[in-house]
Order: sequence, then C-alpha cells, then structure tokens
Amino acid sequence: MFNPFSSRKSENAWVVPVSVMAVVVGFMSSLAWITNDDRSRRLQSLSPELKQRYAAGELDLTDENEQLRSEVTKLRDDVTKLQNAVAENSNASQSLNKSLQEIKVFAGLTEIEGPGVIVTLRDSTSPADTVMNAVGPIIHDNDVLRVVNELRNAGAEALSVNNRRVGPNTNFRCVGTTIHVDEVKIASPVVIRAVGDPETLFGAMTMPGGVVSEIREYDPKMVEIKPVKSLRLPGYSGSTIFKVAKVPEDKK
Repeated sequence: MFNPFSSRKSENAWVVPVSVMAVVVGFMSSLAWITNDDRSRRLQSLSPELKQRYAAGELDLTDENEQLRSEVTKLRDDVTKLQNAVAENSNASQSLNKSLQEIKVFAGLTEIEGPGVIVTLRDSTSPADTVMNAVGPIIHDNDVLRVVNELRNAGAEALSVNNRRVGPNTNFRCVGTTIHVDEVKIASPVVIRAVGDPETLFGAMTMPGGVVSEIREYDPKMVEIKPVKSLRLPGYSGSTIFKVAKVPEDKK
C-alpha cells in the first residue's frame, strides 16, 4: 500500500490533488482542537446517571482525554506532513512546467513575439534583359532557403515564411514554378519574418556579397527589408512524428 508520508521517492511520483489536500487538511485541522469548552460540552451531553457517577468520582475521563490528546498530536503531525507534500509537489510541478515551456519555445511549438525584421521577396516585373546573372526574375525555393539560413546565422531566434513557422524539419522545394514549404504551396510575394535583434538582422541582409545583394543585382525591387519593433509568429504546425528515429531504450 502506498504511504503518502514516506520519504522514499519512486519512479511513479504520487501527486496529491491540491483541492483534495485542502479538504483533508481543513478536516484534520478542525479535529485538532480540544479545549476546556469542548470538554464541558461533552460532560453536558452525558446522561443524568453518568453525570452523577462522574460527580461521585466513579467515572474517570482522564484516560479518554489522554487518548484524544494523543490522537490530536498524531493528526497535527499528519497535517504538517500533508502540507509539506503539497508544497513539494507544487514546486516540482512548477519546475516541470517551466522546462516544458522552454522546450516548446526551442522547438517552435508555441507562438512567440519580439522585435526583428521582415524580408519580402517578390518576382520581378521588369522586362527580361540579356544580362547573365545567377539570379533570374523568379523567386525560387533556393532563394527562400538562403535568406532563412542567412537570418539564422545572424542570430534570428524564430522565423516564419508566409505565416508558416519554420521548425527543425522544415523543408523548401520547388514543384514546377511553385514553392512548397513543408508540402504547403506558397506564392510570390514570399514574406519572411524573423525575431531577433533588428539591427543585426538588417545588417546581415544588406551586407555586400550576400544573398539579398545577388537578387538585387537583377532587380532591386525584388527584395524589401524592414526592421520592426514587434512581431508575433505562430507556432509550428507541421508534423512532429518520427517514422524511423527513436529514443534509445537506455535513455527513456
């Protein structure tokens, strides 16, 4: 049988619901008070015959009172142990919840907000020319991927592409003339939002020889970069299921 007052901790920690604990503590506390008034009330509840015997010294309540005092002492100790158990479980729950929230933020599973930059990539509307350039008039998956990587390298803490959160397994690819982000089709303009230090991120996007610089060589209007004081990105909505990879048995 499980002993809630045991100091031994098992792998399956027993957690006492706070509401139930409060009721138990309150009930025990109400039993833990025996005063002279309580004793007088008990005497008044005796039958006339027992009152006469008590007055004549034939009925001794000392043993009963001592037993009650012993029970009260035990109840008070139990109350203290229950209160300590509630406090320990509450602290453990708070610590566990804090770690869980940190993991969710790290994995991109929750909304996040902060300052950053917005980078907008759009197809060129300028007439085609004969200038040979690595970048063409159409924004491709590689352009999006390179901008995302540039922002990550510059310290972006969270990113989204056309309001889809970029997670650990997010992929970018072209199918014909359409860009897919995690199997979801997106079209120009491609809006990349990044949470991080705006000045640092803006500097990374405008440095000479970078991906944005290459796109702008073809048409400066294909890229727009704007620092912002506040962004709010959605949580990652893609699959979190691993089909092959698994946690080793000795790490579970």
